[in-house]
Amino acid sequence: MTEANLDSSAPWDMAPRQSVAQAAGQSVFGVVDVGGTKIVAGVASATDILQTERLSTHALRGPDDIVDRIARALTGLCTPGLPSMSAVGLSVPGPLDRRSGVVHFTPNLLWQHYPVADRLSQRLGGIPVLIDDDANCAALGEAWQGTGKGFAHLVCLTIGTGIGGAIIIDGALVHGHQDLAGEIGHMAIVPDGPPCACGHSGCLEAVASGAAIGRLGAALLTQNESPALARLAQTRGGQVDADLVFQAAASNDAACQAVLGKVAEHLGAAIASLVQVLNPQAVVLGGGVMSPENAAWLIPAIQAKMNRHLFEVQRGAVQVLRGELGDAAGLWGALQLVAPLTRAVLPTGMLG
Repeated sequence: MTEANLDSSAPWDMAPRQSVAQAAGQSVFGVVDVGGTKIVAGVASATDILQTERLSTHALRGPDDIVDRIARALTGLCTPGLPSMSAVGLSVPGPLDRRSGVVHFTPNLLWQHYPVADRLSQRLGGIPVLIDDDANCAALGEAWQGTGKGFAHLVCLTIGTGIGGAIIIDGALVHGHQDLAGEIGHMAIVPDGPPCACGHSGCLEAVASGAAIGRLGAALLTQNESPALARLAQTRGGQVDADLVFQAAASNDAACQAVLGKVAEHLGAAIASLVQVLNPQAVVLGGGVMSPENAAWLIPAIQAKMNRHLFEVQRGAVQVLRGELGDAAGLWGALQLVAPLTRAVLPTGMLG
């Protein structure tokens, strides 16, 4: 199987509302969501994602290789009958500078001060490429097409290998002075806690991400504290990840339940702090850790921990919800970066 055929199906449980034929004659945009292990590229009309292709990231090959393969994928998706792409919206891990199109650094991709917007534009004939942080794009997607629809005041967390975050206030995405607002995963939660990939210690990401859950699960194996997890790990060559910890907890393994209880405590305290500062209507949790099964266990625990840190008048006034778009959230957000017709269907100020 070639990489181009790795997975060209839509990465979400929803068929496009428009066919490629129906989109002929309309403006066409490229949309891309870059992750640490996979990339999803697509073409879209102003209001619908038409076709997608999934690629492996292969981060060790370097950023120019990634950009080359994105450009080839987008070009290949522009099938006969579609007009040429007029712009590309790119969702990419930060920190970054939207205006210059430069990614300052991203540990999972090994990029340093990389001008990704210019490089991709050059490979696509000079069309505009607009970028934003992947968590910001996921939040825009959920606010437009997903769980966040109808909320003007929203906080979003993406909980996967790391933890990303985004803030929407009065219908507008908050970027901050240096485009660095919403780095919720790097809130200091545990003073002198475990090291984080960012170089600091005790960040929320270091104690409550998928990688952190896997690390805590591996420690249980080393200490022979979780027979259920040990049995599950045998089927994976001794490797432990967050999903295995959740599976063991679901089988009533007390040690794994305690690990997830602590994770919920950290997330609940962090979200309570965000609620106190930002007063959102809802908090949307997405990312790979938040599968339906995992979320069914984790969200009630997070909400209970959160409520312990809130005023009585706040309890029940903020909802904690699972994001419903999955992989598609970033693509919908990337579309909002470039499609001018989306302005007519978004809450005032959403594009910021």
